[in-house]
Amino acid sequence: MIHEIVIQQVAPEKRDEYIKVFGEFLTKANYAGSHGIKFFTSIEDPSRVILAIEWDSVEAHTRHRGTPTHNAMREMTAKYQTAKSDGAHFIAQVVKS
Repeated sequence: MIHEIVIQQVAPEKRDEYIKVFGEFLTKANYAGSHGIKFFTSIEDPSRVILAIEWDSVEAHTRHRGTPTHNAMREMTAKYQTAKSDGAHFIAQVVKS
């Protein structure tokens, strides 16, 4: 299991709407190989949002790139973002659960 972690900047007054719309889109897209989806909202910086998605593998995530569904998602989220997203794939190193 890998984790896609994406740091995003959105207009603070649109943050809740962004999470609702984006979350609904991801749920409906039901990308094969994706599992848990979480948004983290910053307390100190209301424009900062972190998206975390669990994937079976990097390949499971990247095979959706460029599809009509993925392109529609990118177009939809761009309306809310105020800066380019910063993301990568990670393996969790659990210290305590």
